[in-house]
Order: sequence, then C-alpha cells, then structure tokens
Amino acid sequence: MAQNRKRKKRWMKKRTRNRLILAGGLIVFVLLIYGLISLIASVFFSSDENVDNKTTTANEQTVVSFMGVGDNLIHDTVYKDALQEDGTYDFTDMYANFSEDLKNTDIKFINQETVLGGVDLGLSGYPTFNSPTEIAKNLESVGFNLVNLASNHCLDRMEQGIANELAAFDETNIVHDGVYNTQEEFDTIPTFTKNGITFSFLAYTYGTNGIQPTYTYNVSYFDDAQIQSDVQRAKEISDVVIVSAHWGDENTFEPNDFQKHYAQLFADCGVDVVIGTHPHTIQPVEWIEGSKGNKMLCVYSLGNFIGGMLTTDNAIGGEIKFDFVKEGEKISIENVEWIPTIIHFEGDQANIMEERSNYQAYKVSQYTDKLAKKHVLNNYEGNVVSLEYIDSKTREVISAEFLGEYDGTN
Repeated sequence: MAQNRKRKKRWMKKRTRNRLILAGGLIVFVLLIYGLISLIASVFFSSDENVDNKTTTANEQTVVSFMGVGDNLIHDTVYKDALQEDGTYDFTDMYANFSEDLKNTDIKFINQETVLGGVDLGLSGYPTFNSPTEIAKNLESVGFNLVNLASNHCLDRMEQGIANELAAFDETNIVHDGVYNTQEEFDTIPTFTKNGITFSFLAYTYGTNGIQPTYTYNVSYFDDAQIQSDVQRAKEISDVVIVSAHWGDENTFEPNDFQKHYAQLFADCGVDVVIGTHPHTIQPVEWIEGSKGNKMLCVYSLGNFIGGMLTTDNAIGGEIKFDFVKEGEKISIENVEWIPTIIHFEGDQANIMEERSNYQAYKVSQYTDKLAKKHVLNNYEGNVVSLEYIDSKTREVISAEFLGEYDGTN
C-alpha cells in the first residue's frame, strides 16, 4: 500500500514535469511564431512605407514664381523728376507700388530700355537716350533681379555707354543679358538657380536705330542661326530657357510678321517663355506649340512700365505673373495672369514738353479715377485717362484667359 502511494507520487511528479515541459515548449513555439510574424510584417510594412515615401517624393512640387514688367523708358522729364538735392538720382519711389510683388516673387524681370551711360556721357532723353547709372542699384534695391539690356537704344552712347552700363550692373546681383564688352561675354549664357531649378536667360533686339556696334559682339541681334545655337547650348546647361525679345512695331497692338516668325522659331527650338518689349503698347499673350509638341508662353509686349510718352495708350502696360512648376522631371508654366498697369505723372499742359512730375507706376487695381483726373494727359490732345478706358483697351488686346481675377475695377 505504501509502495503504491510512492509510485503514484512519482507518477504525479513526472506528469507535472511533463506538463511544465509541454507548456514551456508551447510558450517557446508561440514566441517563435510571434517573432516570425513580426519579422514578416516588418518587412512588408517597411516596404510599403518606402513606396509611400518614394511616391510622396515623386509627387512633390517645386514652384518658382515669375513676374515681368515692361520698358523702363527714361525720358528727360523722368530723370529730372528723380534728381535729388545732392545731385544724385533716385528712381525707387516710381516703383514703390510693386513692392509686395517684388518682395514675394522669385524671378523679377524688367526691360531697361535706355542705356545707363551716366552723367559723364551727358544725360539725355528722346531720340538718343542716356540715363543715370544709379538706375542699376535702384532696380536691385526694389527687388528686380533679371534685366534685358538689348534694346534699340543700347548704342545711343556707343561702346562706352555699354561699358558704363555693364559696370553699373556688375555692382549688383542682377542677372542681365543683351550687351557685352568682350567676345567671351557674348559667348557666355547667363544662368541662375532658384529652388533647385536652373534657368538660362537670352536676350535679343531687332536693331539699334541704324547705329552699328564697334564690335560685332557688343549687341545681341536677332539671327536665326545664332538663336538656334544659343538655345541648344542653353538647354544643355539649364532646365528652363527664358528669352527677352525686343521686337515689333511701335504703337501697335498686334504682333507683326517678324515677331511671329521668331516666336515660332523660339518655340521650335524649345524655349519655355518669351517676354516681349519695345512697341511701347501692350500686345497679346499666347501659347505657341513648338515642332516637338512643346508649349511656349509668348508675351508679345508688356508696354511701358515707366516713361514719359504723351498718349494714354503708351501709359497703359502690363505685369505678367506665372509659376514654373516642377513635378518629377517635368516643368510646366501655370497660373498665368496679366495685371494691367498705368504710368501716372502730373504737370502743366502748357509746359508739358519741358516739365512733368510725380512719375509713378501703378497697378490699375491701385489706381482711381480721382488720380486719373490729375494725370497731365487727361484731355491733352484728345487723350482720356480713366479706369474705363484702361479696362477697355486691356480687354481689347489681352485674352480673358489671362486676366485672372481682374474685373476692371479698383
């Protein structure tokens, strides 16, 4: 009986030990399974996460904003209005109404219509211009960072005028093109980078009012073969090619055959955007298809930004705004908008040729009929300066597609 109890006790201990071993084995097995599942899940989730990250990166947009205004046309009455008591010149107040756009935009273009030869070469207005060199620093101080120098007036003080102008701009960080001191400068394509996108800038003028340059490299003229070569080289070193085109017939609202020919050539070469100047009046904005199916934005003429011409049509201009949008390897131009502008100045109509004052560029959205009544051109030789007239002329020339939220009122 005692022996049976001992056997039973040993059997109970053995059974308990076996149960513990079995339980331990089950725990180890469960842990192994859990670990394996975790490992597999980790691999899959990690892979999904990487895919998500790659997708996010691929879908990220890089945006570079652009604004452009027209001719900085410095008549004698304009630089006289900028004369300071110490004998220097300061034009910055004339551009003050565009300070917010200049502050909040990446690329800011203007056409420097008149050569900056400076006082040593004798300041002058129409018909052979020469303007103060202070303009270069003034443009930089208000925010402009891209300037065209190729105009029909760039040789008004010959090679020395170009040298003085380039010296003035070399003291700034403004990217410029169109006139040169050397063959090396002529052959060099200006480039700059914004937000990881590299831009090339090319500038051309139709002519220089019959004045021939001292050296063939002094001025960049329209030439089919030269343009094709320039654009090809530009595309090799940049993501986007911007062209400044000084072209067209003065005081007209439609592009001529010369403009249409070169606009199509630029598009066929793969230029991304053309900013046109020279007519001193506004001209249309168009999308032009290139030979490879590409789309190019062409702004035929922005009109005048500052100047003293004596018709309302010459006082009406435009600011073009748009975005370069990069998504993956593709760059597109989006959010194109034309903002109407007006040059305001005052004076006595009896003495209008000699003296005008308070020159200032306005967006039409900032302008009022009360201000328009003070404009010296109002009722001068049949001119009308009013919001209604500015709106009518703008809508006559610029497609509603590009007028955005502009509604013709202030």
